[in-house]
Amino acid sequence: MKKYIFNLNSGEIILKPKLDMSKLYIELSSKCNLKCPMCFKNTFTDPEGFMTKEIFEKIIADLREFPNLEHVIFGGIGECVTNPHFLDMVERVKKEGYMLTITSNGYMLNDLLIVKLITLGVDELIVSVETGDIGHPSFKYVEKLMKKISNYKNQKNTGKPSLAVETVLTRKNYMDFDNIVKMLLPYGIRKIVISNLIPVYENFLGLELYADNSKKEESILRNMISKAVTAKVNAIIPNFRLKTERHCNFIEKNAAIIRWDGEVTPCYRFLHDGIEYVYGKKKEIKAYSFGNVLKNKLSDIWLSEDYSWFRYKVRNSLYPSCTDCDLRDGCHFIENTEQDCWGNEPSCADCLWWRNIIMCP
Repeated sequence: MKKYIFNLNSGEIILKPKLDMSKLYIELSSKCNLKCPMCFKNTFTDPEGFMTKEIFEKIIADLREFPNLEHVIFGGIGECVTNPHFLDMVERVKKEGYMLTITSNGYMLNDLLIVKLITLGVDELIVSVETGDIGHPSFKYVEKLMKKISNYKNQKNTGKPSLAVETVLTRKNYMDFDNIVKMLLPYGIRKIVISNLIPVYENFLGLELYADNSKKEESILRNMISKAVTAKVNAIIPNFRLKTERHCNFIEKNAAIIRWDGEVTPCYRFLHDGIEYVYGKKKEIKAYSFGNVLKNKLSDIWLSEDYSWFRYKVRNSLYPSCTDCDLRDGCHFIENTEQDCWGNEPSCADCLWWRNIIMCP
């Protein structure tokens, strides 16, 4: 068993990391068939690509060392269906016995592909949907897609895949939420993942529902959402203002993300180089990897000293809170994610996922 000792001013911290990963996100592709104006991808500067069969097979082999690993998600910041080996990879995961969730914009899911996914036993399908002019192009298309999938499931007499949607609410579209739910409920959606907007361009500033940090406005938004959903639907609701508690779903759920090129990252934020605006301040996001599966076993990366210490720090909030710091207007540390004023590298100090303002499946 590996053991790491970290000396602090007031004592020592001893970490004995375990092979306790329970969820793995795999980015089959960083390419996409759409170009939604609000997408993080629009500011990425690192290369695009598809995950190769070699990398994928190495991941599958390495996963056998993780006794608690149950759930694989084909996600990331691209469209997984664009990978030319997509169906082979779906079949491979299901043969290994894992629960498989696929996240997609839905625009490449034709009839043959839908039937194949049902036949292969995909457990969950999450489709992105928004109204307005900065999100995914057509709510009507998603409605027709959900109806089609529901009909095929009925023909096959199966409950799989469970259907879900994820949506980004903004000041322009939040009043449409009730209608989205009402229109999709007849097709058996079981989950709605709601998130806020992270502006990637300056002209999107002001569209964030959390910008005013108002307790009253948050109460109004939560009541609106609660009235729209029913007991049949699991609604994952974000915060609409800053709160003291910090809770990273990636870390708390013992999850990791493997980028299309094999790089192992702790979360979506550190998956690619890009730009975001955090409470009006421009932020340069630097991708951060703890290792590549082509060079090291996934178990060695997970148990490594740096990755173990990173998870401990995030879980115990050992970062400053840049988002509500009195000095943030004149601080150079908030310009990028490379380091913060406590010496953390990389820094999660102003991450809105950590604040549960931004949510992922």
